[in-house]
Amino acid sequence: MTTTVDNAPFDYDALARTEPATDPFRWALVRGMLPGALGTRLAEEFPTEGFTLTERATGTGGKGYSTRNLKLVERSEPVPAALESLTPRWRGVIDALLSPRYRAAVAALSGRDLTGCTVEARAVRYGAGSWIDPHTDRADKAVTQTWYFNSGWLPEWGGALCILAGPSGDEVVRQVRPDLGESVVLVPSDASWHSVAAVTDEARQERQTLLVHFVRPEAAG
Repeated sequence: MTTTVDNAPFDYDALARTEPATDPFRWALVRGMLPGALGTRLAEEFPTEGFTLTERATGTGGKGYSTRNLKLVERSEPVPAALESLTPRWRGVIDALLSPRYRAAVAALSGRDLTGCTVEARAVRYGAGSWIDPHTDRADKAVTQTWYFNSGWLPEWGGALCILAGPSGDEVVRQVRPDLGESVVLVPSDASWHSVAAVTDEARQERQTLLVHFVRPEAAG
């Protein structure tokens, strides 16, 4: 069944139809949650302004990374300045991400009780050379979902999400390209190692993602 939320029809049953993997940790590749032309429209309208570069060199403590970020939701509240710059479709996405139905569907797929968790969301752009080192996500994150908004992304452009069997970047179990309309749900644990391969100089697009976290209430205070 498809539900419409402010011009953003989400097929929540896509989450119910998805069988999560349990090796090397619990995660899932979700397809079909943005039906019809919605994914294409959201990609065309992906935010372009207000991004902040965040980076940390590898080997300086914690994971290394280089990305450009735009906060959209903080502690389950839309960020006003960002909301004003979004199209009606993207505002509909924000409404949907904050809805009880979305929370319940992610809880069912992940096996995590999300009662009381706050929602954090941001748009992320990865230009040439952007990457994220192997990491497991912070302990305060109950569930993460990453949505992809690139059409025609080529393997030689890099930028794949790498599901890892351990902390080494060489222990790749699965690579997921940032294909339009697909998303990945990760259930953080001590074993949930993953990374984002560097976007190459050959890339003709920036890697565009929507990153959503459910954050445990004890960590949000």
